[in-house]
Amino acid sequence: MLALMTREFDRRQVLGLLVGVAAFVLRPETGEAEPGGVDHRPRLDLPILAEDPTAVPIRISVEHPMERDHYIRSIEVVLATDPVAHKGTYRFTPGSGQASVAFLMRSGVGGVVQATAECTRHGRFVATREVRVAGDGCATTPERVARERSGNPKLRLARVPRLGEIVEVRTKVDHDSDTGLSLKGRTYVRERPEFFIKQMHVYFDRELIADFTLTSAISPNPIFRFPLKVVRPGVLRVVFANNEGRQWEISEPVRPAG
Repeated sequence: MLALMTREFDRRQVLGLLVGVAAFVLRPETGEAEPGGVDHRPRLDLPILAEDPTAVPIRISVEHPMERDHYIRSIEVVLATDPVAHKGTYRFTPGSGQASVAFLMRSGVGGVVQATAECTRHGRFVATREVRVAGDGCATTPERVARERSGNPKLRLARVPRLGEIVEVRTKVDHDSDTGLSLKGRTYVRERPEFFIKQMHVYFDRELIADFTLTSAISPNPIFRFPLKVVRPGVLRVVFANNEGRQWEISEPVRPAG
């Protein structure tokens, strides 16, 4: 009888342990457990093989609530094997409605792309995915868009949103993205200064909704897709700044349907 009770107790312990494990997801960066109700891990979408190394499409998103006291603060993208490893830091607010961004990036040799999402409550969470590129996208010569013609920003919403909906926004600016690097043998050598869009601020009326810090690893004439939660009519405004201090901005009224 005692042996039977012991086996039953052990079985309950094991079942309890399994239930406890099922209620948690491993945090990829630290190995610590996160609450099972929310998946903090970024989702990385990009091709296995990119034929144009100067324009590798990438989308990163996190299916996570964007509440005032609990949201994804930022997503950082790194490809450590590239000569310009940092592919940008993308900061969000509850006004974004979702932590998500899509853009085109340069890659020199490909490798493992790492996206690190930071939650305001639970810290950092990492996802990785490998990409191969058909050539070298970090040491190519710039497209030579005349500097005096840089700018011409564009902005549009994917559709007319309803109040409370999250809508995708697309924005673009004409601007070279030059790493200043040349490949000499197997070594990258800096031959000229970098030239790129360094910052992108997104405002809804006077409220800062998103703030992107960029590098010369972003593709020329950059295009970004990002979310906006429409809580009222207002004016959406995007401000671009390059690494030489020049700025361009564009705005668009947002008039929800219904």
